[in-house]
Amino acid sequence: MCKIEDHFPYPTMRRGQAEFINAVLRSLKGGINVIEAPSGLGKTSGVLSAISCLSELEGAKFIYAVRTHSQVSRVMEECLKFPKVKMIALRGKGELCINWKVRRIKNNFLMNMKCEELRKLGSCPYYPPKIREARRCHDPILLKGNYCPYYSSLGIINGYDAVVLCYPYLFEEELYSVLRGFNPDYLIIDEAHNLRRFWFSRIVATLELEKLERVLSSLCERWSDLMRSLQRSGMQSLEIPRNYLIYLLRECLSSSPKSFEHFSKWILSEVEGSKRIILEPPNLILLKEVDGSLEESLKRFKSVLLISGTWSEEVARGEVLEELNYERISLDRWGEVASFIVRDFTTRFEERSRLEFYRVASTLAELSEAVVGNMGIFTSSYEVLQGVLDAGFENMVEKPLFIERKDMDSHELSKMISEFKSMSSIGAILLGVQGGRSSEGEDFPGLQMTASIVLGLQLSKPNTLGRVQEILWRKYTRLEDPTLINACRSAIQAAARPVRAQDDIGFIAFVDRRFSYCLGMMPPWMRRGIKYVRLEDLVPSAQEFFYRRSPMKRVDVAEDMPSSSES
Repeated sequence: MCKIEDHFPYPTMRRGQAEFINAVLRSLKGGINVIEAPSGLGKTSGVLSAISCLSELEGAKFIYAVRTHSQVSRVMEECLKFPKVKMIALRGKGELCINWKVRRIKNNFLMNMKCEELRKLGSCPYYPPKIREARRCHDPILLKGNYCPYYSSLGIINGYDAVVLCYPYLFEEELYSVLRGFNPDYLIIDEAHNLRRFWFSRIVATLELEKLERVLSSLCERWSDLMRSLQRSGMQSLEIPRNYLIYLLRECLSSSPKSFEHFSKWILSEVEGSKRIILEPPNLILLKEVDGSLEESLKRFKSVLLISGTWSEEVARGEVLEELNYERISLDRWGEVASFIVRDFTTRFEERSRLEFYRVASTLAELSEAVVGNMGIFTSSYEVLQGVLDAGFENMVEKPLFIERKDMDSHELSKMISEFKSMSSIGAILLGVQGGRSSEGEDFPGLQMTASIVLGLQLSKPNTLGRVQEILWRKYTRLEDPTLINACRSAIQAAARPVRAQDDIGFIAFVDRRFSYCLGMMPPWMRRGIKYVRLEDLVPSAQEFFYRRSPMKRVDVAEDMPSSSES
């Protein structure tokens, strides 16, 4: 048996952490297991304790999958505190490539093609890689040198006990072939409530018509004719016969310059790999064949552990079509929290107006002055975010404002989030989107975020893409209302950003009357004592909340906690 005290590097454990570690060890005895535990419990250090114990005891190998690049970095930072853990980060070419000819390409398919071309021609000065140093906690993104960090990390992976990666990479063919060679025993997935959604991304792909049109219209009049025909027809969407679109594209691209070679291969590969194609501005929707099920992928491992803070037992059993062992680490109280649902506002499409956007923008601006520390605002879509900005929000606020853009890459977003966090002493505002990279998987302890405003319920648009996604959820899961469940889940994840530890404070406001449908999915600490208020009541409620508490004292405590509290 494992003695956890021999593997846990901190002098004390947080509330619920010992229970969590023991649950992890129990779950790794076989089958597919789910542990529901609140965010900020110290789950990363708990998982690493189990990895340290079982790799030493059994020689076991692990894949530890997390959602975002920043989470991979935090796991690797935590790894340094566990002297018995040998772990390597598996990152994609987009993060690691140091050849500017490849790195400048944003499309993953085109990036891989360019990389392959340069390697075959011997034109990449960084390939083949040379291994200068393999560290115990090896993160290739931190290494400097004139060699390829991507292929060098793949070459040494078998010497490690555990691999940490973003779990979308579990479905990327090149990287998964490397993982098969690693021959892992156990798969641990954090924020596993997002797993099915990423698996669906293999079935449904969307291509932006505006970008395609910029290229194809310059090469071929037939493509322009197709776009004009759709516009003249007045139809919102049109299913295009696959063979016809392949014929049209080949004709358009047959005489294209050599510089279009990679683009041609990419677009034809996407279309040829699809079974149905729907033209619905602003996207071209591609429905693809999929080999095997999510459950078949999970059953390849000796044991699978799925961890989430917002996955209720009923939803988890409906989402994974396999027998599950389920445990919950339940904490009724988690931080100092006040939660509200605004009953007289909605972002429902039919009820949106300039007046309502001005009303919510001016209230949020006034609310920001009552908040001590940083405030996060997470909208249901980029359209709602833009509606707040169009109402003049930037000119209404005096505090620094950070806005998450749709086209931000991970490096740009990380830099912005770091700057936002650094302004907690004076107070800043983050304007992001539910389900985005800033609203899930990012920790904001202490004053880094003390208020989370969730603006609008993220229900699918009444269009073809939304209907296709709902059909898939109904086909591959047993969920009764997948659209509502996913909308509530994204909102609750965003709402929980300020409360990452038992001493954090959080002013949480769900600004949309439809959030009453989400009450049953909220964790007890968030749901307890929730109040229904008018939009204008938020400001005096926040003034009272922050006046009666002393967040400066609490942030001192939070910052003095061991790093496991932020993991």
